[in-house]
Amino acid sequence: MAVNPQQEFIWQGRIHLGDEPGIYGDAHYTGICAEFPITIYRSDPSNTDDKPFKLVLETEDLNTYNGYPGHTITVIIYEPDPNQQFHSVERVIVQGRFTSVDNNRKEIEVKPGTVKGPFSITVRLRVDTSVNPGLYDDFIWSRLSLISPNYTYYASFGFISP
Repeated sequence: MAVNPQQEFIWQGRIHLGDEPGIYGDAHYTGICAEFPITIYRSDPSNTDDKPFKLVLETEDLNTYNGYPGHTITVIIYEPDPNQQFHSVERVIVQGRFTSVDNNRKEIEVKPGTVKGPFSITVRLRVDTSVNPGLYDDFIWSRLSLISPNYTYYASFGFISP
């Protein structure tokens, strides 16, 4: 599969999610959930329109049972708390599901709002726990990227200090 020429790499590795530690000996086991911090920048900070970008999650061996909702993807933005200096408030800006139908690659569209930026978000991938314990899907999260038409946005892995 060719990579989109406007797709920006954010993170690559081998994170094992699921309920059976040790299945993937070459991956770090995180359990039921993994969440990555990202800082998003606007290429032109004066342009604060609400154009979307896409986050691309890539996995290996992700399989879900028919009739179950799939693994949850949650994107959270961290905004300054207007009531307390040096505090922030979490706000979910998008949720989606990752299933076998996605063939180990899921694009999630994110509309960050009209904040000037840079802004801090996290991307959380959580195993589908509607299945009985012991039957959870074990898989590898292997890559996270950003797609932004005309490079309106770019990203860095981790948060920056305000």
